[in-house]
Amino acid sequence: MDPNAPLATPLPPLLPAGFESVEPFVGEWVLPDAVSRLLKRQGSTIQDIRRFYDAMLPLGEKALDYLRGFQLGAMPPEAERLLKLMLSLAEVGPAVEWYNDPHVYDGFDVHRIRYHRQIADTAAQR
Repeated sequence: MDPNAPLATPLPPLLPAGFESVEPFVGEWVLPDAVSRLLKRQGSTIQDIRRFYDAMLPLGEKALDYLRGFQLGAMPPEAERLLKLMLSLAEVGPAVEWYNDPHVYDGFDVHRIRYHRQIADTAAQR
């Protein structure tokens, strides 16, 4: 190896500092919208949901404190990913806390939900 060769540029962080423990969940649980989160919950086992939930829940307050420092529409990418992890946590919370199952059996039939307009999770609010 050439000692004068430039060092590789480090990759930008996936998540803000202090949230490294949940980086393994970024690829699977950072999802673009509410429909994707719903489908992910329904398509996952309760064991996979619980692993994600158990990793995220202890960081919830810290994540919310961090995210309060940003306006929607003006977040750096690592903050957007953290927000989307928190939105996924909100999606799976009832599955863990109330039902112990990815499906909600006594609620509104999710197959009847039709989104006429999707609002981006991280878009600026007016």
